[in-house]
Amino acid sequence: MLSIGDLARHTRVSVRMLRHYDALGLVTPEQVDEGTGYRWYATSQIGRVDSLLALKELGFTLEQCRTILDEEVSVEELRGMLRLRQIELAEQIATDSARLAEVGRRLRSIERGLTMTNGTLQIKALPALRLAQVSTEVNDITEISGLVGSLFDTLAQRLVDAGVPVTSRGIRTYYARPGGSKIDVAAGCPSGRTSVPSEVWRSSSCRPRRWPPWWSTAVR
Repeated sequence: MLSIGDLARHTRVSVRMLRHYDALGLVTPEQVDEGTGYRWYATSQIGRVDSLLALKELGFTLEQCRTILDEEVSVEELRGMLRLRQIELAEQIATDSARLAEVGRRLRSIERGLTMTNGTLQIKALPALRLAQVSTEVNDITEISGLVGSLFDTLAQRLVDAGVPVTSRGIRTYYARPGGSKIDVAAGCPSGRTSVPSEVWRSSSCRPRRWPPWWSTAVR
C-alpha cells in the first residue's frame, strides 16, 4: 500500500491535487484509516493517475476523464471523442497560426517604418467602380486579418493568369449580414479604365458595434 505522499512522489502530482481527485471520485484511496484519516492507495492506482494525467493533457475535462477511466464508454464512443478532440485542436491550431501570421505582418510593417494607427471612419458617395474580386465568409471579426492577405494573393494570381495588369492598389470590403451570423470579406482590384477615387485610399477602422452595413478600406 502507498501513502498519499508516496503516490504523489511516484506520479509527480501534489498531495493537494490527489485530495481533490479523491473528492471528485477520480482517484479514491483503497483504505482510509478511521482513526487518523490517512489515505492508503494500491500500487495499481499509479497507472490510473498516469492515465488521468494523459487524458487531461489531451484536453478532456475531469468529468470526461472519469467516464473514460471507469470504462463507461465503448471503444467506438472513445474513438469518437478522440476524433472530435482532434478536430477541435486542428481548428485551434489554424486560428493560432492565422494570428501568428498577423503578428508577423504587423512586425514587418513596423520594421518598414509604418505604424498601427486608428483612423476615422468616413462614409461618402463615390462614383461607380468596376472591380475584379474574390470573397469568402467568416464567423467573427477576429478571423478577418488572417484572410485578407491570402485573398489578395489569390486575386493577384488570377489576374496575372488572365493577362490583366494590376495597376492600382486593392480594396477590401466587409459586409455584416443581418443578425450578425456571418461577415462577408472581399478583396477587389479596379479593372478596366476606371480609376479609384483618392478617398478610398484613406485608412478606415472602427469598432464592430459601430460598423455600417458595408465599408471599404484600401490596402497596400
